[in-house]
Amino acid sequence: MTGHGKRERRKRPDRRGAVADRRAAAAGQPDAERRQGERRSHERRSTGEKLDVILDITRQLMAVTDLDALLHHMAEATAGLLGADRATIYVIDRERNELWSRVALGAGEIRFPIGRGIAGTVALTGETINIPDAYADPRWNPEPDRLSGYHTKSLLTFPMKGNDGRVLGVFQVVNKKGGHFTRSDEETLASLGASAAVAVENAQLIAEQKRLWQSLIETLAITVDARDQQTAGHSQRVTRYAEVIGRSMGWTGKDLEKLQAAALLHDYGKIAVRDQFLQKPGKLDEAEFEYMKAHAEKTAEFLAHLVFPLDMREVPMIASQHHERMDGKGYPKGLNADRIHIGARIVAAADIFDALTAPRYYKPAYPVDKTMELMKEMTGPHLDPRVMDAVKRALPELERTVEQLKPTWPKPTEEGMGTIAEAALSERDAAPATKT
Repeated sequence: MTGHGKRERRKRPDRRGAVADRRAAAAGQPDAERRQGERRSHERRSTGEKLDVILDITRQLMAVTDLDALLHHMAEATAGLLGADRATIYVIDRERNELWSRVALGAGEIRFPIGRGIAGTVALTGETINIPDAYADPRWNPEPDRLSGYHTKSLLTFPMKGNDGRVLGVFQVVNKKGGHFTRSDEETLASLGASAAVAVENAQLIAEQKRLWQSLIETLAITVDARDQQTAGHSQRVTRYAEVIGRSMGWTGKDLEKLQAAALLHDYGKIAVRDQFLQKPGKLDEAEFEYMKAHAEKTAEFLAHLVFPLDMREVPMIASQHHERMDGKGYPKGLNADRIHIGARIVAAADIFDALTAPRYYKPAYPVDKTMELMKEMTGPHLDPRVMDAVKRALPELERTVEQLKPTWPKPTEEGMGTIAEAALSERDAAPATKT
């Protein structure tokens, strides 16, 4: 290598020296400036982490369609996200001009008029209220604290708005851990609020559809019961008893809703039965009984015309099978044992329980202990033993429900309600005495 080349190499900057110079310059920075840079870096990391948390919460919210469950999840998520002690999510009930919440962490159901209190004011104005010291603010009502023993310090109340800007509800977050709520907390809640509003609107729409569906099947059941005063209220009672038995068997959620719908509609086929048979006092003869049995098949036929929600598609089958027996001697199809839907076996037990405990034209109301004796004799050939085990476990609750439902019983008529000696399972629930 030439001397010229060596001189060129010596003139190149020393990289190690440059790094050392930068370190020296950094060491010479004022402490306040360095701390500010570190703080900005930390804030950027914190903001990124919060966005990740908000996105995760948003995904979870969109997966929840039950309004009560959604509000509970939102309350927990909001309190955790803002580092608060507790949170309440209120929803506006426009029909009653109220705010309500069945899910308040640390409290029960709450209802009050829009415009009252801090949450009511936020619902009315759509403006955020951030109070660092609740007891120093004249808008704060300390009465709830006095009653509950809780002590509110800081309070952030934020409107939840839909796409059209209309207030759908209110977030109220209480007692920021380690201080009071900041502008950053408000911005975080605003980010969450937009997604939460969409989730609430979806859940409200589903709840409205569910109420419409429920009112429809209740109306169908009422039209059947109204045709025959001796079974007035029967469908509603069977539904309540089926629910109690279903819960005793561990049924919850959609399975229980499906069971209740089938119980409400189990006699809908009777809409096609002529009054001379449906309302006949006393026993039906052989031909009349065969005609009456067609109502179970008609139930399935009529309900097939309704478009049931996907998770309710089994309702017509459950409703139409409630007269099937474990030994295969029931109707309309003579199904036996495991070919009968378990829901239909529950409805069958509930149906017979009501037929025995409620009065009819031809019989008085049996006491529950007598009812259980008769149902025990039917267990095996007619009733599912597993269902009857659930009935026994649920007996205290069933007895309370019978007492609650006595006002729905049919009223005595001029013909009287019969005597104990005349009492027997209704020909509308079992075969007449002449059948074997």
